[in-house]
Amino acid sequence: MIDRNMGKRCIYSDRCHIYQGKVELKQPLFLVKNIFCNNGYRWWSKCEVFRQFEAEEPVLETMIPDEGLRPD
Repeated sequence: MIDRNMGKRCIYSDRCHIYQGKVELKQPLFLVKNIFCNNGYRWWSKCEVFRQFEAEEPVLETMIPDEGLRPD
């Protein structure tokens, strides 16, 4: 199945502290954006921050897309 949103920016990017580069991550921001933010719904839905926005739950400034991206 083809993801029709492939190559589109996450719909929450304008409000996302990750997309805006306000959080320190283990990986460079451009890699995180390529994996989670610019890769369509399939990958947006793997992002914890995206899921919080979708659930209309508070998005904390310390939240990251995935625990594996937390700096040591």
